[in-house]
Amino acid sequence: MDDPQVLLSELVDSREHAVALVRAKLDAVASQIQELANRTVGELQLVLPPDLEVLFPLAQVADRLEAMAAPPPPPPPPPAPRGLDLAVLRALDGGKAQSEVLQELLRQLGAWAGPRAIVVFREGQAAGWAGGGFGAHDPVRTWRGAINESPVLTKVSEGTPVLIALSGDALLAEWFGGQDGTLLATPMLLRGKVVGTLLAVDGEDGLNTVVVQQLTFLVGLLLETLSVRAGVSSATLAEPLDLTAPVQVSEPEVEEEPEAIVFGGPEEEHIEVEQATLPPEEMSGAVDASATVHLKMPVTPVTPPPPVPAPPPVRTPEEQKRHDEAKRFARLLVSEIRLYNEQAVQEGKRGHDIYRRLKEDVDRSREMYEQRVPAEIRAQSNYFQEELVRLLADGDADALGM
Repeated sequence: MDDPQVLLSELVDSREHAVALVRAKLDAVASQIQELANRTVGELQLVLPPDLEVLFPLAQVADRLEAMAAPPPPPPPPPAPRGLDLAVLRALDGGKAQSEVLQELLRQLGAWAGPRAIVVFREGQAAGWAGGGFGAHDPVRTWRGAINESPVLTKVSEGTPVLIALSGDALLAEWFGGQDGTLLATPMLLRGKVVGTLLAVDGEDGLNTVVVQQLTFLVGLLLETLSVRAGVSSATLAEPLDLTAPVQVSEPEVEEEPEAIVFGGPEEEHIEVEQATLPPEEMSGAVDASATVHLKMPVTPVTPPPPVPAPPPVRTPEEQKRHDEAKRFARLLVSEIRLYNEQAVQEGKRGHDIYRRLKEDVDRSREMYEQRVPAEIRAQSNYFQEELVRLLADGDADALGM
């Protein structure tokens, strides 16, 4: 047998060689595992990017949650209501008669109300005078009713403005065609007496009760002073003269002296004028200069001019002022007759009997005119009769039936 020591040495060498082979194999496997792990990590990084917002965005959700948590923005303020301006006041001040002022009131109120109407009171009855905002057909002139049939008209006749839902008054709801809305009834006064009411219903832009009452009050004052005002626009409402801007004074322009014109110089142009001569065959017909020439001119018939109207009488400023006051007072009296009797006026014009229908009112107003206007003014004019023809009969004197 071999030496045991040699055998043991060979076994040790075999063991070390086998361990080296196993270690090399394990190193190779470990290297492969490491490589595979690195590749797996890289692939996982592709699946899960560093920025998670790319994989699962939450920014929009956060903005939405923040918007839901924030209080809602306040609603935009409503447009400022239109206020009174000088143009409105000038338009009302420009009326020369009661009917003109009242019609202008109805037109101007269209900026602050919907359908509106003026109703006059007389002997416990209410009658529509005119309206605005009703479209093509204005039903106001057909309105008739007793004041005590309407709670609103009853309060207004006592001098109290009323704001009410239109459905709360049966008579007014019938007049306005059964429409819904809020109605303002404002008393209209003349010389401290309630003579009617202005009715206004809210429209698309609502109902500005303050402006409606302001304009109704102003019109009452205008009507009361209509006979004593000068009939021209008030200077108070005129556009002010603006002196705040600096005045620019322009320098005067220096005129150039005209060039002197010399006649007879070398540059003057001479024009030869050919003298007219008669041909020989016409010389025999020439007239001797010493003979008498008879000219025959066509005679055109002359139409005599129309008679010149007599010039108006010359009056002193004081006399003219008294005549103007009388004319305005006559216009005011006749305007009031028409204001309260519009339907009778229309029927009287068709039947040519206005005076018969309104005899009591006309005679009473004529008596008031004669009591106030001096006799010498009435002797020189006929203003009351002229206003009857102009305002009641619309210029047709035959329609009065007098």
